[in-house]
Amino acid sequence: MAGGMFLAGFSARFAAAAALAGVSALVVGTVPAAAGGYDTGESDWDFVFQERAVAFEAGVTHIAPQRRLTGIDGTLGPSVDVDETEAFTLPRASLAVNVADVARCMASYREPWGGHANYGTAWTYALAAVEQHFSSRDYGLTCAASLAAGKGRVSLLGGVSLQEARYRLVRIHGGLPAITDVSDRSLAWRLGLAYEIPDYALRASLVYNAAVGYDMTGTFTIVGPALPVFGEMTLPQSVELKAQSGVAPGWLAFASVKWTDWSVVQSMPICPVGVPVCTPFDAVSGLSLGFRDTWSVTLGAAHQFSDMFSLAGNLSWNQGASAGFTSQTDVWSAGLTGILTPSENAVFRLGGTVGLLTAGTSSTMVLPGGIPNLLGYTATFGNDLVWTLSGGATIRF
Repeated sequence: MAGGMFLAGFSARFAAAAALAGVSALVVGTVPAAAGGYDTGESDWDFVFQERAVAFEAGVTHIAPQRRLTGIDGTLGPSVDVDETEAFTLPRASLAVNVADVARCMASYREPWGGHANYGTAWTYALAAVEQHFSSRDYGLTCAASLAAGKGRVSLLGGVSLQEARYRLVRIHGGLPAITDVSDRSLAWRLGLAYEIPDYALRASLVYNAAVGYDMTGTFTIVGPALPVFGEMTLPQSVELKAQSGVAPGWLAFASVKWTDWSVVQSMPICPVGVPVCTPFDAVSGLSLGFRDTWSVTLGAAHQFSDMFSLAGNLSWNQGASAGFTSQTDVWSAGLTGILTPSENAVFRLGGTVGLLTAGTSSTMVLPGGIPNLLGYTATFGNDLVWTLSGGATIRF
């Protein structure tokens, strides 16, 4: 059974461009922030609120966590230190259409869940894991129907997605690589409520993302024919509250608070097809995490320096999902994004973040559910660096 995998996920958060009291326009671009658990933060749906008849946005974020495990010891004895994490890149795209200010719809591509670890073969616990990769794809449609309410409007938001998840584990077994590769597709849905006053760039939204269940199937291979295997896991529900408002000519403030039900993610034993009920005792592989629920908080502001240039900054705290089994501890980060608007139909963004992965200890000696781990170990880690670089563009008509 594999040990925990570290993930530092970063989200791209978008706020609408709007006239502030009829004096100036503010464009808030990409504001990356860390996320807990396997959450990359790429499950945002804010682009559906854009005001133009048709708009397209695309972007990419590169995430580079620098987590290093030290003092490793356990059932197989002490080990050399290892760099646990591996950098990864997240693309995204959205196409939004505004229908007479009554309904707005957005087709989107996101990668909402992801975690990547690469321990290498030099450490003692290569029998447990050499590499681990969890990835996802979300093909979504989200719509917001609006009604006038005072100076603004109230919108009911809803959406569905076809979502794909894949888990791949490489470990050493009998001197040979043992590869587990499982995946599944499932349906995801969301529901929300928003209130907007476009003249003041004001919007408050509350969005619920439902839990998504997966019946993972695939193969376990050492040498010779692949063994068909299966496992089950659920990715969590979440609730996010966001708010933004113009606070002075050329200034916008924004904030978000998110709760994610990560405690539903404990372990995924992977068993040969034909086993009636897959338990850790029947497993030939698996993923163990032992997560807990998390909170994430972001505060930020943006300022328009000219008709062509704006700057947005943010501070974020993301509670670590680890309950002691993994190294996914709290992350504190600061981000800065420049926004270039050469014309009313085009916006370009370039930004980055620097964050602190807080220190701690982890132990995989006992699997979730209280089962002793024959390949278990303990490790410590210090305050480590994580950085991201992101860019994107919006074209609107």
